[in-house]
Amino acid sequence: MTALVRALTAGTVVVLASVLAEILGPVWGALIISLPVTAGPVYVFMVLEHDAAFVAGAALNGFAANAATGLFLIVYARRATHRGLVAALGPAAMAWIAAAVPISAVAWTPVMAFLLNVVVYGAGILITRPAARTILARSAVVARPRPLDLVVRAAAVALFVTGVLALSAVLGPARTGVIAAYPLTLTSTFVILHRRVGGAAMARLAGITVRGVFGFGLTLLTVHLMVRPFGAAAALAGALLVSLVYSAGLLALQRRSAG
Repeated sequence: MTALVRALTAGTVVVLASVLAEILGPVWGALIISLPVTAGPVYVFMVLEHDAAFVAGAALNGFAANAATGLFLIVYARRATHRGLVAALGPAAMAWIAAAVPISAVAWTPVMAFLLNVVVYGAGILITRPAARTILARSAVVARPRPLDLVVRAAAVALFVTGVLALSAVLGPARTGVIAAYPLTLTSTFVILHRRVGGAAMARLAGITVRGVFGFGLTLLTVHLMVRPFGAAAALAGALLVSLVYSAGLLALQRRSAG
């Protein structure tokens, strides 16, 4: 029963967030799918099963692995415009794995993980700038979610969350944090939308998302820093606040740039 509740909760959260992302257009969509809609449920259930030290270690390694997600987005954004789904998403997923494997073997400190993210996302913003240039008007092509897409997406997320939590005791905090950081929401969004709205639109979405996912890393850093001194509830609340404030600031900067 507990596993079923986890699966249904995680799947519902991700489906709602991704539907809003598809309907509202590239800018709002990038901000929404940058929120911790997949990793969030993982950490909520993780704090119910593990002690603060385990959660802190997983969050720190997840923060480091967030740099691999930046590489994932860079590769996809650069390849999506003139290539099909497999040719764009396949190398992006391989890039994530190639980066995540060595990341999982390093004993990270908060400063080291922060500097790694700054380097990757700083380079990513420069590399994806041509694809990310956009206005705040809604995209001319609006994706309408299909029932089958929603079922498949919810099932994938439910299995992912359940699998990560089931294996967490065996994997330990470092590997659990890295695996939990895999960009499942981004992957499912790209798989479903690439053929429906075209590679150019998806490259733009990925380019904007690069800016937002750096904020996701900051939420994991917040969990790491807060969970031991203040407890799990305060850490999760603080992480959510950081995510929302960062996204609001990013939206304000986007509006100013468009103006």
